[in-house]
Amino acid sequence: MDVLATERLRLVPWREEFREDVARLTADPRVYRTLGLGTRWTPEYVDERHRAYLEHWRSHGFGWRGVLAADGGEFLGIAALNYAGTRVPGVDGSAFEIGWWLDPAYQGRGIATEAARATRDDAFGRLGAPRLAARVRIENTASARVAARVGMRLRGEAVAARGEAIKVFTLDRRAWPGPGRATA
Repeated sequence: MDVLATERLRLVPWREEFREDVARLTADPRVYRTLGLGTRWTPEYVDERHRAYLEHWRSHGFGWRGVLAADGGEFLGIAALNYAGTRVPGVDGSAFEIGWWLDPAYQGRGIATEAARATRDDAFGRLGAPRLAARVRIENTASARVAARVGMRLRGEAVAARGEAIKVFTLDRRAWPGPGRATA
């Protein structure tokens, strides 16, 4: 099942046309200040990341997804799932890394939580992930709230590979409440 569906959303595998959406979002300071180093993505970096997202799907059968409105298909944002590897400080490399970002026009409506919950359930259900990890910039309180709403717990603060200060959230499979269920 490649498309994840919720009441309001369709999360679809990464597609060629999403490159322009990433370019638009990562040119918006309301978005890029919450990502990585907090700087605007260059067109070259957008192309590099876009190709990597497409390749991840081809190689692994999961990855970044476009978050679309179920009723009209407009692009709302991104839900990401990758192998964590060594990108998440202090987290075992067998974890999967989860992430989310939204177009600012759609923030504050519970969409990121809904998308993150569907992504979490796919990771633990279909993919059998042993644990999830999320890197959240220290000042990104909205994403920290989303992590908590989907059951993730703050593991601590760290400095990521490129020097940015982050909070690290994790959720082990054994603490997952099951598909579609809210968490405490």
